[in-house]
Amino acid sequence: MHPFLQRQQLEYAIYVVEQAGNDSFNRGMLMNVGVLEALKQHPFDCLLLHDVDLVPEDVRNLYNCSEPPRHMSVAMSTYNYRLPYQKYFGGVSAMTAEQYTAINGFSNKFWGWGGEDDDLFNRVRHHGLNVSRYPSEVARYTMLSHKKEKPNPERYTNLRLGKRRFKKDGLNSVKYQILKTERRRLFTLLFVALART
Repeated sequence: MHPFLQRQQLEYAIYVVEQAGNDSFNRGMLMNVGVLEALKQHPFDCLLLHDVDLVPEDVRNLYNCSEPPRHMSVAMSTYNYRLPYQKYFGGVSAMTAEQYTAINGFSNKFWGWGGEDDDLFNRVRHHGLNVSRYPSEVARYTMLSHKKEKPNPERYTNLRLGKRRFKKDGLNSVKYQILKTERRRLFTLLFVALART
């Protein structure tokens, strides 16, 4: 990532948030924790919410923020470089800290794989924001191979009920404990315990 970001001459910091324990993975909560902890260190104006298993292929895929939030990972190798569906907002997205706070970040209800990115898309649209995308020939990513998470059986119910929770479930309600912070040369690694809310 560093050569890619340096070619774009960006001032940046990378935070990797790792979930401790044996509970199901909660991507939304980890993103919320990452944003909160990063903003404690520096007043970042642009946030790139980035899955660790995606590697950008084209330096023209600019890692910056625009007026509408941007879905960055339009064409991923795992989907044969096609957008899986029009409302897809997973993988990598960019928005300002102000936008992320306004939509209350990710929901904290999505334990296990799936649904949290669709809920984030709904939050963006609910707040009157559009989603922008670079062309698929620019916004290309290679997905690194890994073991797939178990699907969340409650994801469709959580998605359907999401609008009722936008204001009270998200960045403003995430419960976590930092177990360890490692400031490494190239990134900051946070080990966190997440609490179900």
